[in-house]
Amino acid sequence: MTISFANTINTIDSMISLLCDHRFPVIFFMAFSALLLSSLSFAQTSPSMSSELDKILHLAQQGDLKSQVELATAYEHGEGITKDPQKAIQWYCKAAVKGSSDAQTNLAWMFLNARGIDKDEALAVRWFKAAAKSGDKYSQQMLSRLDENLQTQKTVCIVLPTPYWETKKCSKSCRKVVKIVTEIAPGYNIEPRLVLALIQQESNFKSKALSHKGAMGLMQLIPETAKRFGVKNAWDEKQNITGGTRYLAWLLKEYQGNVAFALAGYNAGENAVARYHGIPPYKETQNYVKRIMKVYGKTHHPYEKHLTMITR
Repeated sequence: MTISFANTINTIDSMISLLCDHRFPVIFFMAFSALLLSSLSFAQTSPSMSSELDKILHLAQQGDLKSQVELATAYEHGEGITKDPQKAIQWYCKAAVKGSSDAQTNLAWMFLNARGIDKDEALAVRWFKAAAKSGDKYSQQMLSRLDENLQTQKTVCIVLPTPYWETKKCSKSCRKVVKIVTEIAPGYNIEPRLVLALIQQESNFKSKALSHKGAMGLMQLIPETAKRFGVKNAWDEKQNITGGTRYLAWLLKEYQGNVAFALAGYNAGENAVARYHGIPPYKETQNYVKRIMKVYGKTHHPYEKHLTMITR
C-alpha cells in the first residue's frame, strides 16, 4: 500500500474531526493511526519510492518544471527523502523563475508560514504576486488578505548557469566523474557542485591531465598535496577526487567557510593567502576564483571544524 505524505496528513485531519464525535471509538482511532503512520513510513523508505525519486531527480536536472516542483515538495516535507528546506527553495526557484505558478505559490507559503526558514511576509507577497500574475486565482485571493505594499531588497532565487556536467556535452567519462564526486563529496560535508566546478576548472574532467608544474589528474594534485592527504596513486580517479575533496574541506575549515579564500588557497597555496590576507593579486588566481564562484553561486560553505590532514 502506498500512501503519499499529503494524503496521509489529510486523512489524519479527517480522523481528528471524527474523534471529536463521541460515537467514534478512541481505541479504533489509535489503532488505525498507527497503521496509517506505519504505511507512510514504509512508503517513504521503500525501494519503489527511491526509484521514483531518482526518476524525478533526473527529469528535474533536465529542466522539467513539474519534476522540479515535485522534487522541491519532497525536500520541503521530507517525503521519501531527508527534509531540507534550503534544497526545497533551490528547486522551487529553478521552476519559479521560469514561470511555474505552483513553485511561486509554494515559495510564498514557505516564507509566510516559516516552513523550516525564517518568516518573511514581504517575500511571501512577492511570490504570491508572481503567481497571481501567472493567473493563479488562489494567489490573487491571498494577496487580498496581505499587505501588497510590502517591499524587500532580499534576493532568494539566484539563477545559476547550467553547469557543463548537466549538459549533453558531458561524455561517458564525465558522467563517471560526476557519479564518483556525488558519492564522495557528501562524506566530507562538501556540496558536489563545488567539487565539480573545481574539477571543471582544474582539468575539464580529464583524468590524465598533467600540468607543467606536475599537478596530476582530475583535481590537479601536486605530489606534496597528494602525500598530505593520503593519496597513494594520484592517477586513480577515486583517490584523486578523495584527496582533492579532503584538501578542499580542510581549506574551508581553515578559512571558516569562506569559499573564495578556500579556492584561492587551492590554486595559489595557503601561504599566498596568508601573505596577502585574502585572495592574492595574481590574475590567474583571481580569474580562477571568479569562474568557479560563478558556477557554484555561493560565498560561504558549511565546514567540518574537526577535520585534520593525513600525512603518510
